[in-house]
Amino acid sequence: MTIIKHQLDYLATVQDPRTYQDDVLESVRFILRSCANSLNVSRVGLWMVADGAEDMTCISLYRSEDDSFEEGAILSPEAYPKYFNALVNSRVIDATDARTDLRTDELTETYLDVLDVRSLLDATIRNVTNGDLQGVLCAEMQGEQRTWLTEEQMFVASISDLLAQRLVTSSWAESERSYQALFDGSSEAIMVFDGACFKTANPAALEMFGCEHNELVGLSPADVSPEFQPDGTSSEAGAVAHVEKCFRGESQRFDWVLQRLDGSTFDAEIMLNLAKISGEDTLFAMVRDVSHEAEAKRQALLAQKQLEYRATHDSLTGLLNRDQLHQHVDRIIGQQRVQEQIALLLLDLNRFKEINDTLGHSTGDKVLVALASVLEPHVVSMGGALFRLGGDEFVAVFESAKLATELDDLFDIFNECLASSVEVDGVSFEMSASIGAALFPDNGSDSHELLRCADIAMYHGKNHDGASPWYSKDADATDRRRIAIMSELRQGIRDGELVLHYQPRININSGAVTGCEALVRWQHPDRGLLYPIDFLFAAEMTEVIHPLTECVLWNAFYQINHLRSRGFDVPIAVNISARNLPDTRLFDLIETQLAERNIPPELLEIEITESALINNPRRSLQNLNRLEALGVSIAIDDFGTGYSSLSLLKQLPLDTIKIDRSFVNDMLENATDQVIVNSTISLAHNFSAKVVAEGVEDQETLDALGAQKCDEAQGYFIARPMSAELFDAWLEDRFREAGAA
Repeated sequence: MTIIKHQLDYLATVQDPRTYQDDVLESVRFILRSCANSLNVSRVGLWMVADGAEDMTCISLYRSEDDSFEEGAILSPEAYPKYFNALVNSRVIDATDARTDLRTDELTETYLDVLDVRSLLDATIRNVTNGDLQGVLCAEMQGEQRTWLTEEQMFVASISDLLAQRLVTSSWAESERSYQALFDGSSEAIMVFDGACFKTANPAALEMFGCEHNELVGLSPADVSPEFQPDGTSSEAGAVAHVEKCFRGESQRFDWVLQRLDGSTFDAEIMLNLAKISGEDTLFAMVRDVSHEAEAKRQALLAQKQLEYRATHDSLTGLLNRDQLHQHVDRIIGQQRVQEQIALLLLDLNRFKEINDTLGHSTGDKVLVALASVLEPHVVSMGGALFRLGGDEFVAVFESAKLATELDDLFDIFNECLASSVEVDGVSFEMSASIGAALFPDNGSDSHELLRCADIAMYHGKNHDGASPWYSKDADATDRRRIAIMSELRQGIRDGELVLHYQPRININSGAVTGCEALVRWQHPDRGLLYPIDFLFAAEMTEVIHPLTECVLWNAFYQINHLRSRGFDVPIAVNISARNLPDTRLFDLIETQLAERNIPPELLEIEITESALINNPRRSLQNLNRLEALGVSIAIDDFGTGYSSLSLLKQLPLDTIKIDRSFVNDMLENATDQVIVNSTISLAHNFSAKVVAEGVEDQETLDALGAQKCDEAQGYFIARPMSAELFDAWLEDRFREAGAA
């Protein structure tokens, strides 16, 4: 964007009336100040060779420090021969370290050190006919070095040309010799009028039009223009109008399409000015071929339009974005008519993460685009507008006096629309969404409040199947607590507030310790020790579950190595959420940490629930098979409470099935529970898996489980969950007792 910035700065300077004011010195000062501001340098000066002399005199030098000007200093080629030689042989001198640069180092003692100038950027003004040096525009950087970009070098060259043009038409050029030198030496086209026709033109103009001097003299501006300009204006009429205005004292600057004598056209910028030459008013046309700049300008405008589009639209689906949602809703609220309502419906796609995890984000993006193309026409046909907030969230906004009677129809239409299959890359996806809705003015007075209420209603619907999609104050109270707890939990994870408690399990026959289950607790700085029931469910509904699980694994890895250092090889079981199971990143972490920490994989057990398998069985099985290949144990927790099928279970690399405590607690009194326990033990053994009974709270239950050939037990009768320090002590006592026996 640097080149566009300098082009725009140059165009602004060229177009500013102050560049052409009657006082030529003030014009030069304005140009020098503009140059310094654009380059962000300390000093910019214009030095010119006096008529018939070799020395260069400072015409004017701008100092940004105090926004002042100085003039009159002189540089001679005798004092600085290398510098003058460099000026003669260079268009631009870009001295990053001016004190050591061979082109400028001789200025060090008398100029650079005195002013603390570290870098110089000089653009020369010369006679293109004979190459004589006419002057130099010098940008000086004080206090620090500056590496000059190519765009900056091009910029100072353009400014030096602009200054040369300005001097051509000034009273400083009254001398015919000085006038002719600058006139011929300008790198940009200059044409002098005699009435409405060209009297003469400099070499740059002849080169621009591809002709000889005698071919251009006598022609009018209309003769070197196409018949019509791009806006449909007659070139002849337009040219005459500009010339007449200039003769009336109104300087002209305008864009124009010119035509070379061979018939080809080009974009030009034309400046018409009156100047006193030998006491007479003379009209000058200064012409710049801006074809490249015009293209750059068109590209800049295109880039600006693209930026504006991106600022208002979602880059993936092309739908209006979140900012536009708020503007749209607040605008129609401001225009609300009596008895009209506004409904804001928030749609969150169900199980969309599984598509990303299973088929990749590219496929997920295509699904979102396809859904947007299906949803938007329906929304628009119902008089609404559709927006994408990001991720898999969309918002539809409707306004109508009849909304109260149409609301149920809206939900039905959305559900039908989502239920229709979306095909991407030959795969059909049947989507569904959780929908939350809020009404203006009932639920909020602005867009942010309505969106917040719809979000609350949507999450309430996710957590309570069959709940109304409409916002309610009861759900709001619950959701405020959820939002607060999630915000604090994110910070708590970062601050290391999560701790693990450990509940051991034993072999029922021998009483030996066979492992333990890691149970997460939150040592909240204000609320004390919080249990999973206080925060885990809410975490599983958000992305917080991922850093939470990683934190639990890190603590478990540390505890495994800590116990090993004390001589205890005790396996630790870690619960993995359904949200974690398809996540390959988590399994990469497990694999890496086992290797880096030199942990035997059999000391880690991953516990999953039956319901976790249903969400994404293919990806879940892939990840579980990876763990099995490493030697990590796999256990199904809370068996009997989920919906897994035998066909799915037999595909799993199972080592352990844990019977849920709800069956174990009442197995001695409830015949049905006893049958379930017996059947589960038999089923597990048929799968070559061991069985752990959870929730064992008395000796009678433990004995009954042993009689039914249950392998292991866990529960309060054996030990309650305890902190790492208490678990260490418990293990010491347990192994001491076993040794004594």
